[in-house]
Amino acid sequence: NSESRTTTAPLSKPALPDREDLICEVRKFFKDNSGIERNKAITEFAHTFGFARVSSRTESEIDDVLKTAVRRGILENKGGRLSLLATSIEDYERSFAKDQFVASLGGKQWTERADAVRGFARWMGYSRTGSAIEEYAKSLINGLIRESRIEADEELIRRL
Repeated sequence: NSESRTTTAPLSKPALPDREDLICEVRKFFKDNSGIERNKAITEFAHTFGFARVSSRTESEIDDVLKTAVRRGILENKGGRLSLLATSIEDYERSFAKDQFVASLGGKQWTERADAVRGFARWMGYSRTGSAIEEYAKSLINGLIRESRIEADEELIRRL
């Protein structure tokens, strides 16, 4: 008489992606959840990553990411309700987009233009860099060079 034993692996706790991946997830989440109250957004956003209950630590992490998304212009906060500020990269005011591009460069190290464009796209919550973002970012780079806010050495750029 053979008994079959079933072993179950312990349930693993869900984990949040890293911060920059979370920023991209914010854009995806709010595409379908416009005008949602902050606390509800935190809870529902956590549920998308498999959290049945939201610990104070997870709540704090998500809240920080949402605040970052507001500062970067991914989200807007109107009366405690969060929604996407712009659905397309072209919807941003050019001066704001330039400021965000410079901020996305981080320090003053040299960066390949293509890497800077991808970094800017992720900074703004886009997980992929399509042709519209590439063209828009190239235009931003040219404008920022003319304004002496960044400098270029062939395919390398850096902030001044």
